[in-house]
Amino acid sequence: MITIISATNRPNSNTEIFAKYYFQELKKKSKEEVKFLSLCELNEIITPAAMYEADHQHDKIRNIQDAFITPADRLVIVSPEYNGSFPGILKFFIDAVSIRNYKATLSGKNALLVGVATGRAGNLRGLGHLTHVLMHVGMHVHPAQMPYSSVGAFIEKGKLTDKATRKTVRNHIAGWL
Repeated sequence: MITIISATNRPNSNTEIFAKYYFQELKKKSKEEVKFLSLCELNEIITPAAMYEADHQHDKIRNIQDAFITPADRLVIVSPEYNGSFPGILKFFIDAVSIRNYKATLSGKNALLVGVATGRAGNLRGLGHLTHVLMHVGMHVHPAQMPYSSVGAFIEKGKLTDKATRKTVRNHIAGWL
């Protein structure tokens, strides 16, 4: 199974548009089951200190972990640039799912990283930070990371419309699969 993660909790984001396009293309190209997870799902959860205790894990986190992360062999993480790195909600999510069934949840999985930014670097620095975190928890990060810059120019009416960018997404997926 492959899980696509839209790694921001900002509703109606450019990140989600890119993540959904990766999701659509992977569903066409892969023979594996492909699921989509938006970290907007975490917006209703208050961050209690008890989240660091496996017995007190929030039911929503437990359900997401069991449905999207633990059964996945591969993850595509589409991450926006927030303050020169990846969003805190993504770090919160990694921390939250690492307290229960750590090895089965994260270790040994393959990750494909995609950065999106309205600026010029495509979250390249954030992808580097995220790579270090994912490798620390035992994941294998695909070396062909894809930073997309000035993403506002590629999107019209909530859709990824730029033909060259769409082709780049398809080629990125094909190289990973």
